[in-house]
Amino acid sequence: MRYKPLLFLTLIVICTSCHRTVLLDFDKQPVMELYGNVLYYDEIENGMPSGLSSDDSLNFVEDYKRKWATDILLYDKALNNIGYTDEIQVLTESYRKELMISEYQRKMASQNMKPLSEDSVYAFYSEHKDEFPLSEAVVKGLFIKVLTTAPDQAKLSKWLTDINDSNLDDIMRYCTKNASYQQLFLDNWVPYSSISGLMSQQIEPNDPALTRGTVVQQTDDYTYYLKITGLCGVGTSKPYELVYQDIRNILENKNKIEYIHSFHNSLYERAVERGTIKFYDE
Repeated sequence: MRYKPLLFLTLIVICTSCHRTVLLDFDKQPVMELYGNVLYYDEIENGMPSGLSSDDSLNFVEDYKRKWATDILLYDKALNNIGYTDEIQVLTESYRKELMISEYQRKMASQNMKPLSEDSVYAFYSEHKDEFPLSEAVVKGLFIKVLTTAPDQAKLSKWLTDINDSNLDDIMRYCTKNASYQQLFLDNWVPYSSISGLMSQQIEPNDPALTRGTVVQQTDDYTYYLKITGLCGVGTSKPYELVYQDIRNILENKNKIEYIHSFHNSLYERAVERGTIKFYDE
């Protein structure tokens, strides 16, 4: 929680302020100063990962302060010993120019590119799905583990035969009352390896029993039910849902590159038409 780092930082200030307890304006409370540069607590707090323990919080603060000071000391030494050479000035200006161009292009693309349609994403998948092979089997379905002595298991088996909206509610109510463990993945593809390990005896993903009906395994203590409603084996194409975001990223990056290339061309051609660019060899 964020209040913990704030508390520890406040304690540090109290402990290092000549042992005087003061009420702090945390947002702009200075921590240290070096060669006219001031480090404020809000800078440290903004960079602090959440969920740190008290010891880790204190260590983070000390490391941050040390790095901040070391960077300034190194820069001062470099400035005094090397100075602003012509090469550094050229590199600085080149980096500044590239940074501004990159930011401008990003804003232009963001403002002018058409949103990517769902149809275009699916069309790309349909044409290129063979390029996304599965390295392990994935499945949809549900898994239920109950005590072997649990009641009404015949009803559970019947509901699992043909899962629909109505009997899915019955299954969930049954699990609430009787299941020692259940995992519902009817709408999400999950690695088969994460499910097969839940059974008392593992079944290979290419075993036809997985898709013939409900797999039931029983021991003296527990009965295991595995209902697979979808299965994609190793080497087959990844389901659309699993590669959707990857494809969006591919297409958005492709469209951005094409937009920037077109923007560059139009910018150049307009400059030529207006005579902004002067050619001395013509």
